[in-house]
This record gives sequence, structure tokens and C-alpha cells, in this order.
Amino acid sequence: MGAQFALINGAACRYSVSGQGDDTLVLVHELAGSLNSWDEFVGLMPDDVRIVRYDLRGAGMSEKLKGTQDYDTLADDIAALVDHLGISGTVDVMGAAAGAGVAVRFATRHADRIGRLVLLAPALTVPEDRRAGGRETADRVEKEGMRAVADIVLPQAFPGNLWRDDRQKATALARWHGADPEGYAAMYRALNNHGVIGDVEKIACPTLVLAGEHDPFNRPDRLSAIADRIPDCRFEVIDAGHFAAVQSPQTLPAVVTGFLAYGP
Repeated sequence: MGAQFALINGAACRYSVSGQGDDTLVLVHELAGSLNSWDEFVGLMPDDVRIVRYDLRGAGMSEKLKGTQDYDTLADDIAALVDHLGISGTVDVMGAAAGAGVAVRFATRHADRIGRLVLLAPALTVPEDRRAGGRETADRVEKEGMRAVADIVLPQAFPGNLWRDDRQKATALARWHGADPEGYAAMYRALNNHGVIGDVEKIACPTLVLAGEHDPFNRPDRLSAIADRIPDCRFEVIDAGHFAAVQSPQTLPAVVTGFLAYGP
């Protein structure tokens, strides 16, 4: 099924559903991403898993923001999208980077609706010593656009040695530059203002935390410490950077399907 649009929780939302089956996996993309961030990953997943992906409000082709972004609304968006699709019972949720924070808030705010949780290079807060810089980054992007911080962000977000080929690199970087600056700034500020790090002890579902071995933003040692705070959690390090679904999608299907118990 191609991308579709609907009014979800009071905002226009672009979403896509692929695969068929009793199991449903909802994918939540990263900061400056969109549902297309998952294109290659979805192509590697089993066809008998229903995969729902969407553009966060303020991102991709969903409704753009004026003002602030908040995690409660973003979590409620997932619940509303699942309702719109007529999916009953629980769903599994996988969030990447800042999208993992949305997944965490969904897991704690809608605990009766989540089966299992996968947190990929989760960005759940900004360390205290980096918050002043975070505020400056958000302000600069809002005023000057994405390209204003590209030279600072992109070499760390996408380690050069992990690109498969020039086409993959060009596509990913063009999408990043095309992100909405106001939506980026609003989401960055929500993350910079403590994010959802206080939720982790409240997660009641089985959880998998995946850390990228080459991720300078969320190093494996830092994510291991966060995983230790989640009651029922497994932690693994994969051969990837910060945005594994974009840059190293081949590292994900086996570990994700194994944890979610998909397949024969």
C-alpha cells in the first residue's frame, strides 16, 4: 500500500501500511526523518508482518508545526493512527533516535496497547553539558534552515565509512536537508528539555535497546546504562552508526524479528 493521508488526532498525517498478518509493528522515525527513513528496512522484513509507518507531526508530509512539540500528543498520535486503521489489541513499536522517545512515551502512556518495544539508538534526553548547545542548534535551524548546521551534524549522524554507495548517501542527505526547519527545532527543544528519560523505569513491556557501535551521539556505554534502568530489557550493540535504518538497514531485521518473535 502506498502512502495515504488522514486526519489523526487533529492533525493531517501521512502514513503507509505494508505486509499482512496478525502481528503489527509501528515504526517511529528519527529527528529530520520521515516514513521514508524506513524504506530499506521494510523491504528486508517478512511479508507476514503488518508494518505501519508514518510522518510525525511537523515532519515529512504530515501537518507542519507552529509552536512547541510535546511527547504526550505524539504518543496519542500513535494510538489514534492505530485506531484509524482498525487495529485491535496490542502493537509492537520501534522508534529510532528521537523517535524512540515518542515510542517510550507511548509505552508508558498507553501501556495497555503495547506488546513489545524496540529502541534504536534512543535519544531520550540531551545531557546537561550539551543543552546550551542544543538550544543554539534549535534556534539556528529555525532561523537559518537545515543547512546551517549540516557541517556539524551530518559527519556524526552518518559516519562516512558506513555508506554502501553514493546513491544511498545522496538520497539520505537530500532527505535530511529537506526536513522542515520549524518542525526540527520544535522536536529538538522537546528533547533538549529533559525529553522522556524519566519514563524509562515505568516501561512495563519487554524492551530491546539497540546501540550503534559507531554512534558518537548515543554511545553504547551510555545506552547500556539506560537499558539497565528498564525493568524487562535486552541490550545489544550492532555494527551501525546513529541512524541504522537509513545507513545500515541490513543490521536490523534478524535481531528485531528475533526479539519480537516474528516468523515460523
